[in-house]
Amino acid sequence: MPSQNKSLCVFGDSHIGSVRKAIGDGKVKLRGIDVEFWGATGENFRNINLVDDAIRPQSDEAAEVLKSINARGRLSIAPGDFDLVLFYGARLRLSSFVPSLVHHMRKPHGYMSEAVLRAAARRFIGNCRAARLAKWLAGDGRTRVFFAPTPFLTWGVLDHRQDKRTLALYPEVESTTAEERARLIGALSAEMAQDGVTLVPQPEETVVHGVFTDQKYAVENAAESGDISHKSAEFAALMVDSVVRAAK
Repeated sequence: MPSQNKSLCVFGDSHIGSVRKAIGDGKVKLRGIDVEFWGATGENFRNINLVDDAIRPQSDEAAEVLKSINARGRLSIAPGDFDLVLFYGARLRLSSFVPSLVHHMRKPHGYMSEAVLRAAARRFIGNCRAARLAKWLAGDGRTRVFFAPTPFLTWGVLDHRQDKRTLALYPEVESTTAEERARLIGALSAEMAQDGVTLVPQPEETVVHGVFTDQKYAVENAAESGDISHKSAEFAALMVDSVVRAAK
């Protein structure tokens, strides 16, 4: 009998390493789901794009990195190749969207109508190549597409008040409320839904100090490396669990 398992592609940049670790360590259960990883790290991620009706690497270097990530030698993705695709990280950065808008909205006369907020969300999504690829992949309805943006920067690893970091630029955003976050991320979610893509929001229990991720979800050895972007396998497990529940 043919397999009745669903197929899931985790598509992204270096952030997908935490998903691989979460699955490998058994932190997330994917019963009945076959998983492939697909993408590229670093600058090579820029060389993945839509070419000849499929998502492909556009350089030999990107193709070599892709081969090291995808164990099955898959060099392209098109609608219908997978039941589910999860864009993970993939350069859609919450820390490039939420703090700047909270900063604007906290100014006198900084109120943003829903129409203006949705327009800002649309511009932000439109400027992300991976979000455009997600829209294309979801276009004919054969593949369910999810997008987990790059999460908020990690608190407690570096001083966010120094060196033109977030709180140096926007000191007031440390008091961002859950309601403010929900409104802004809700605008992103609504705009992505228009494209047939389901946004996977960062869980509220992982957010601290308004626009940061709790240090307990820091990537391994973050203190030594100063890595405030990547997160732990425990964090990835929370995100993938959300996708699995939604897929059911």
